[in-house]
Amino acid sequence: MILHEYNVDLRPFSQKVIACLPQEGADWRASPEEMKKRLDLRHLDVCSVDPIGCKDIDDALHCITLPNGNYEVGVHIADVGHFVKAGAEIDREAARRCTTVYMVDRRTDMLPALLTTHLCSLISDVDRMAFSVIWEIDSKTFEIKNKKFAKTCIKSRAALNYYKA
Repeated sequence: MILHEYNVDLRPFSQKVIACLPQEGADWRASPEEMKKRLDLRHLDVCSVDPIGCKDIDDALHCITLPNGNYEVGVHIADVGHFVKAGAEIDREAARRCTTVYMVDRRTDMLPALLTTHLCSLISDVDRMAFSVIWEIDSKTFEIKNKKFAKTCIKSRAALNYYKA
């Protein structure tokens, strides 16, 4: 009833939407040209924290102590925008669906699983493109001293669940 009441689109993705993605099963990696455009953060100990069984790991974080004693905290969001081009059929479909709807026994995705659980999911030990926000935080006052926004490449060291974290 909830799905019906809120007009949640339950249809499978059309072939036009699927055609916007790389072929399933292809060994997809970011091109060297794309990597040159991004801030390389693969040396950092990045991890994600999600519920047990999560397949679409779309955010991760890191925290380090800087030489000046302040903290660097980074939040990294899976860069689906690399695959979802403005105005493309997949973009229009995502706009129609608006969000992924999570129910107790199922979910209805805004974007195809090939994208959310495979190509963009920030799984451990795989290079992934992200959009990152990085703050320098004063270790005594916790004031933000500096911030940076960047397209990045990360390599998560661990996909933690809430209990392990």
